[in-house]
Amino acid sequence: MAQTIVDGLAMGIIYAVVALGMLLIFNAVRIVNFAQGQLLMVGSYFAVTFVTALLLPTWLAYLLTIIVMAVFGVIFMFVTYFPLRGKPPYLVILTTIAMGIVLENLVLIYWGPLPRALPSPVSSTPLDLGVLVISGHVLFTFIVTTVLLVSQYLLTTKTLFGLMMQATSQDMVMARLVGVRVNYTICGAFVLSSIFATIAGLLITPTFLAETTMGTMLGLKGFVVSVIGGFGNIPGAIIGGILLGLLEMIGARYLSSDFRDAYAFIALIAVLFIYPRGIFGEKISERV
Repeated sequence: MAQTIVDGLAMGIIYAVVALGMLLIFNAVRIVNFAQGQLLMVGSYFAVTFVTALLLPTWLAYLLTIIVMAVFGVIFMFVTYFPLRGKPPYLVILTTIAMGIVLENLVLIYWGPLPRALPSPVSSTPLDLGVLVISGHVLFTFIVTTVLLVSQYLLTTKTLFGLMMQATSQDMVMARLVGVRVNYTICGAFVLSSIFATIAGLLITPTFLAETTMGTMLGLKGFVVSVIGGFGNIPGAIIGGILLGLLEMIGARYLSSDFRDAYAFIALIAVLFIYPRGIFGEKISERV
């Protein structure tokens, strides 16, 4: 049971990182990026290329991947968001879905259908505690994700950039009038979102390999986590990710591993029936 809980926590915090990448864009422009999982997948393949083709050290490959994907986040913004800014939000959401399909097929064409292995930057001896064994990569995952989660919370709640994101999402025109550099704020949100997706991919790929379809389910689970926690709520996304990871691992261990991916959507339906706004969602009134 202890091993199952640790494995569930490791997966859960990765889901939380994916969800928080989504929330960065949502909290800036009120748009859900359904290509978040595909950005994760693209980053994983770039890392594999840097390691296997360029023979770079793993830590350097990881660093270069994050830099490349930060630039990719800007390109993604110019392709999917800026041309449709001011249009109905569902058009941008549909564009992100289409862009995700395009990215998946481009990766399939260039890298092929076979899964690719990515080494972990840490290769320490597993920590044997008797009742459970924690690998070096799992410990690395806990450390990195904890730093990311705390950093994003502080960034969005305690910094000027976080205040500018909130102002931009609430009223873009008024934000401009009070001096907020809206375009730079939105660009920063897309860059950080891409970096979060990339880091989640770098953490999960050494365990599950890089494959073209990996981003679809991870992106959907990130969305599920966001809804369960209360969309736009950072602590809610973290707790939602942990709960989902534990649910999946416990369900796969004691019920059936065949329905592991289904548990996320069963949980989503249950939460929407009981707490339509999510566990930590806030009630928002709108004048019509």
